[in-house]
Amino acid sequence: MKKLFWIIIIILLVMTFSDHDLIRPYKEKLYGLVWDKASASGDNKQAVLRQVKKELMVAAQQWGDSQRSQLEKATMSIDALLKFYQDYCVNGDFNPIIFGDPLKQSCNIINSHHYNLTKP
Repeated sequence: MKKLFWIIIIILLVMTFSDHDLIRPYKEKLYGLVWDKASASGDNKQAVLRQVKKELMVAAQQWGDSQRSQLEKATMSIDALLKFYQDYCVNGDFNPIIFGDPLKQSCNIINSHHYNLTKP
């Protein structure tokens, strides 16, 4: 138990004083990973919405600006995201901006978080 305590202290000290240019990107990536996992493990719907938005924006980096803006508009709220999912993923309505493979990827991302978005 004592060794674990000292390991945690050392890790915290390294993370606190690691503002060197070589270490900073890894530290920020680690913080982002921990923050994402912590928010996803909770039952906060807004945290799940942020996670879905982040995953959609990562996938949309290779798409056009209008497709990214459409996804940003769809992830403004949980209701808007669920409406987007219902209209275009479940009902199969035609979206003139997002269609084909980008729509399939978006639907897969939303579907992977659908349970957490709709649970009471």
